[in-house]
Parts: sequence; C-alpha cells; structure tokens
Amino acid sequence: MAHRNYHEVAGETAIDCAVQLGRKFGKIVRSYVDEEREATDWRARQLLAEKYAAATRTHFPDYSNELEAYAEAARIPLMDLWAMMASEEIDAAERCTTVVANGGKMVMHNEDWDADAIEDICVVKKTCNGFTSLELYYYGTPLGGTALTLCSRGYVQAINSLSHTDRQIGVPKAVIARRLSALSNTDRELSEALTIPRASGFCHNLVSRHGDVTSVECTARHHAIQRPPLPFVHTNHILSMDLNRFEGDPDVKSTFKRFDAARALARSQMSKREVIALVDDQRSGKVASIFNRNTIARAIVDFDERQVAIWLAREPDREWINYSIDFMFDDSPLAV
Repeated sequence: MAHRNYHEVAGETAIDCAVQLGRKFGKIVRSYVDEEREATDWRARQLLAEKYAAATRTHFPDYSNELEAYAEAARIPLMDLWAMMASEEIDAAERCTTVVANGGKMVMHNEDWDADAIEDICVVKKTCNGFTSLELYYYGTPLGGTALTLCSRGYVQAINSLSHTDRQIGVPKAVIARRLSALSNTDRELSEALTIPRASGFCHNLVSRHGDVTSVECTARHHAIQRPPLPFVHTNHILSMDLNRFEGDPDVKSTFKRFDAARALARSQMSKREVIALVDDQRSGKVASIFNRNTIARAIVDFDERQVAIWLAREPDREWINYSIDFMFDDSPLAV
C-alpha cells in the first residue's frame, strides 16, 4: 500500500523525469505562480531570479536544463518558475527536527512548515538513468531534495532550515540541496560542492547506509562540516561554534525547545517504541513540540530493516506507510 499522494516517474534521462513531473504537477505549480504574481515585490523577485538562474546555469547546467524542461511541460514561463523559487529562497520559515541514532542506522525526521502547507508535500520516487531517489517532495521546488531524500548511491539527506545574516548572489540553497541529495561519497564530493557560491544555506544532514553521519551547516559564504557523535539532533539553529556569529533570528520558541526535547528522548540505541515516542512527542505544546501543529510530514529510515516509514498530515487516515529502500543497497555501477 502507498499513499494517495505517492508518485513514481522513470525515464532514460533526468530531462525525461522533469517533463513527467512538470506534466503531473503543472496545475498545482501554476497556482503557486499565480499567487506569487500578486506579491508587491514580484518584479524584484523576477530580477533576483534572473541572477539565481544565471549562477545555476554556470555551475549546474544540467539542473538548469531540467528546470527548462519542467517549465515547458508545466506550461509556466521559465523566469516565473525561477521567481517563485526565489520566494522560497527568501523564506526560512520551515521548522524541522532530525535525529540520528542506532549507530547511524536509524534516521528520524519531522518536516514542519505552516499548517496551511499541508497540501504542498507528497512522496515521489524517481528512477532516471539508473539513479533512484525516494523523497518527501515539495511541489514548489521542482528539482527536489529540500526535505528528506534517500538515494541509490547509499545516502539519506535530511534538510533543516537555518536563519543567518549573510547573503549574496549565488546558487539557491534548493539547488545545492538537490546536488547533495545525490552524493556517492561525502569525502570526495562535499568539498567541491561547497566551493560553489551560494545565495543562502541549509543544514544538510547526510547519513550513509553504513551509518556514517555528516552534518553540513551552510550560510551564504561559510560552512561547517561536522561528523558528530551519536545520538545526533539538529533542528533550526546553528550548532557550529565557528558559524554562531552568523546566526540570524531563529524561531527561539520552537527550535531550542524541540532540540532539548529530542536530546532528552534520543538514545544511542533506540527501540521502535522509543523512536515513535520521539517523533510523536507533543509535550512542549502545539507550536514548539517535536510533533506540532505545523508538522506536515514525518519519516523514519531504518537501514537494518531496509525500509522508510512515512506519515503525511494530508492523509490522516493512512497513518504510517512503509516503503522498501532496497534500492539503496544496490552496489551496481551508477551513472553520474
């Protein structure tokens, strides 16, 4: 059994998959663009989007080609699609909680946005040119990779938003997230990806199928790579002492309370009951709990069981649904 809002696409190339996604979700994303066009700063966003698009074209031409194919299939003017994405670049309102335990073999992620964003997320599985990903997918970020992604190269990426003070013209954080959602080796690929100029940054929590954990906190101009001890917890404030001076204005009523609650519940080794209790925790109230009124999706990745359990708020009757992640353990050569 799968969620009603579960979608699969497959193609020989990433462009093929982008076209299918554009056709599938075009109506939804056109409604987003129409809504954004009413914003008083829409023209300013378009101008900013042109700069983001140019930076992406320079550093990630393949992703630019995907977005062009998506926009054409979705019947959305390309720069309008970019301007809508620029709105997401400016907004850092999402509030998520990620926990890693059991020797890196258990990853828990609660995806928070706003209560009215309940219909904005789904589950997507893509298989393109031998590469497979399964993710919590926001319609508003067509490239994907901005929530939780599992890929056939053996990594999970869980994203936490950060508030920071430095900004610049560069590649949007959503594009960087897409790149890091498809890693095959953090030691080899991270340093190259992090030299690319960013407009802003996320925290990228990367966990390999072998249990190796890497947390990468990014601002626009700076980053910190940590390989933390377990259990590991991240919410939406900067943990690195080196980056603390760039901390913006995090939602202090939520991020620190969720962090403290998760730290109190997390253990080096956790039973399934303890894992569920953590992602279900509501002891800090409707706004600041790990499971709060803005939680729109949840996921529990179990590498030992080779499955991910996913919960969508938009389908309350479905509860948790398990999906196989056997594709993460395929050691066959993959096209890059």
